[in-house]
Amino acid sequence: MSLSQIIPAPKRLTDGGLGEANNLKIRNLELFENDLGRRNYRFKVKGKTGERDVILRASTAKSVDCLLTRRIGAKPDDWLFVMGNDNRVITLIDQFDKVLDLAGITHNNHGDKYTLYSLRHFYAVLSLRRGIGVFDVARNMGTSVQVIQSYYGKHATPIKLATQLGG
Repeated sequence: MSLSQIIPAPKRLTDGGLGEANNLKIRNLELFENDLGRRNYRFKVKGKTGERDVILRASTAKSVDCLLTRRIGAKPDDWLFVMGNDNRVITLIDQFDKVLDLAGITHNNHGDKYTLYSLRHFYAVLSLRRGIGVFDVARNMGTSVQVIQSYYGKHATPIKLATQLGG
């Protein structure tokens, strides 16, 4: 089992900051159709860099649909992500640790323990390896290009781009 298979819904869906995910309300969600004709969602978030759109991965549309189905009757100002008792999510640390323990992947190849913040790194590296530009990754994550370059620069030239650059 890999980390990408067990990412908690709020983080998997937003690719933004954890605080941003916990503060989302139903009204912050917007359905749209992308240029390929696929249904997708965007979140309107307020973070350290101000208000911005966070574009979800198109593959998460079904997860959002399931989430909304469970939230039938929710009002626009209700929290989007809630616990089983409809209370606002405060932290997912305990749940995340338990899932990692059950999956048998509590630590990475270097022996470092996975944390919820590991998911932010996972998203950045995966996006850069897929050829998404540094500016776009930074904007979607609500951080600066400088931060992305300094922390993830070594991942910024995926094989596909290296092939194009090499002719």
